[in-house]
Amino acid sequence: MDSEKMLERMAGFVVHTMHQIPQLGLLPVDELQGIPLGRLRRDATRLHAVCRYQKGVRKSEISGPSDVRCVDVHPAALTEDWQRYATFLLYHEFLHALGFAGHDKTFRNLEALWPDEEARNMGKSFSNYLRKRSSKWLWTCPQCSKEHPRTRRGMGRFRCRECRAVLIDVKAEANGPKG
Repeated sequence: MDSEKMLERMAGFVVHTMHQIPQLGLLPVDELQGIPLGRLRRDATRLHAVCRYQKGVRKSEISGPSDVRCVDVHPAALTEDWQRYATFLLYHEFLHALGFAGHDKTFRNLEALWPDEEARNMGKSFSNYLRKRSSKWLWTCPQCSKEHPRTRRGMGRFRCRECRAVLIDVKAEANGPKG
């Protein structure tokens, strides 16, 4: 299944699930289906998904889904291993599209209503996956074997946070598929 169809299917699932959440009952959840969906660049390492607004619309002035130009999701999240996290990312971005611009307490409370708790907690693992996938070097601890993916060599100047041993630079090999 291509990523556009997968995104559409996921969005339908997310909207259906949002209809089951009583706290979202008075919001224009049906309008979310009209938001164009897309993908971020494959080499993005920090951004997992984003809600992009129409030109001239300030984040603080969002009135609803009509102010949203598109929602983009990282293409790596659209793989089988990360699909559950991708649905949570869509939910997160759809909350922004409904007018919850920041990540304040109200937003976090609504975000916590997503029924798949494991998916809600996959963000750190996904970040680590992206970082390791794009790393050119692994700073490796000779004592505890912890690896720290990096884009540059450390040249023996850095120490492990856990055991304080000097980290060794190891050239990263193929770290899996690039997208």
